[in-house]
Amino acid sequence: MKSNDVVRFVKTVLVAASVIMIAGCMAMKHKAVSPMTIQGFSSPESVVMTEDCKRIFVSNMGDKLVHYAKDNDGFITEIGHDGMILNRNYLPKDGHLNSPKGMAIIKDTLYVADVDRVVGFDIKTREKVFDLDLSSEKSGFLNDLEVFNEQTLFLSATDIGKVYMITIGQDADSTSYKAIAHGIKGPNGLYYDKKADKLYVAGFGDGKQGNGELGVVEYKGGEHSYQSLTKPLGYLDGLARFDDDNLIFSDWVSFDKSGVLRVFNLKTGELSTRSLSEEVRGPADFLYVRKHGLMWMPKMLEGKVLVSEVK
Repeated sequence: MKSNDVVRFVKTVLVAASVIMIAGCMAMKHKAVSPMTIQGFSSPESVVMTEDCKRIFVSNMGDKLVHYAKDNDGFITEIGHDGMILNRNYLPKDGHLNSPKGMAIIKDTLYVADVDRVVGFDIKTREKVFDLDLSSEKSGFLNDLEVFNEQTLFLSATDIGKVYMITIGQDADSTSYKAIAHGIKGPNGLYYDKKADKLYVAGFGDGKQGNGELGVVEYKGGEHSYQSLTKPLGYLDGLARFDDDNLIFSDWVSFDKSGVLRVFNLKTGELSTRSLSEEVRGPADFLYVRKHGLMWMPKMLEGKVLVSEVK
C-alpha cells in the first residue's frame, strides 16, 4: 500500500469511528422520549452511561431499601435509550450483589459500590474482574463512585463521613486505597472537575438530621482538604455539572415527601431550584446528559426511572 493510500485509509477509519460515536449519542437523543417513566426496578439507586453513549445501566438495591443489607437481592439492569429493559438482571452473571449503589465506568469495566466493597464487571463478558474489600473501614454505606483517571476512582462512605481514593492495580496486591477527606456530613454524590482538579461532594447529612451540604475537596500543599460551599440544605444525593458555571444536585428533602433539584452557581455561590416533568420521591444518583439536556432520574422509593428535561 502506498503512503498516500495509507493516509486515506487512516482518515477513512477515523471518520468512520467518529460517525459511529456520534450516531450512538444522537441515537439517544432521538429515541429518548421526554418525559418518559420506566418501570420494573427494585429500589433503583444509580444510572450510568458508557462513554460512547450506547449503553445505560441502573443499579437496584433490591426489595428492601436497607443500605447496609447483605441480602443477595441486588442487581444491575441494562436499559435501552427508548426505555425498554434489555436485561433486568444483566449483572452479576454469577454470584450476587447486596445493595449496589453508585457506579462508574472505565473502558469496559463497570465498578459499583456494594455495602462494604467495590466490585467491577466486564460489561462485554459480564464476568467479575475486580473485588475490593473495604470492610476493615467499618462502613456499611459505601455510596458513590467517580472517575479520577483510568487507574483511579473516588469513593464516598456516607455513614463514616469519608471520601476515599482507590488506585486500581493489575491484581489485588497492587490495588490500594486511602481516605483523602474526613468529617463530611454524610458524603454521597461525587463530581470531579478535571479542568479545575476539584472533587465536589453532595452530603446526605448526619443520620436523619437533613443537614447535608455541598462541598469541595481540593489538593493543596501536598494534602487534600474539604471545604463547605453551602449551608446545611437537606438530604443531598446525585450531583453533576449542569453548565459551564453551575452544578446540579438532588435533594430528598424528606423521606415522605417529593424531592427537589438544586443548582449552585460556582462563580456567585447563588442557589436556585429546577424541576422535572413530574415530582420524584427519593431522587437518587441521576445521570445528566448535558449535551441533550436530559436527566435520567431514579425514583428510588417508587421503583422507577424518570427521563425528563430539566426546567
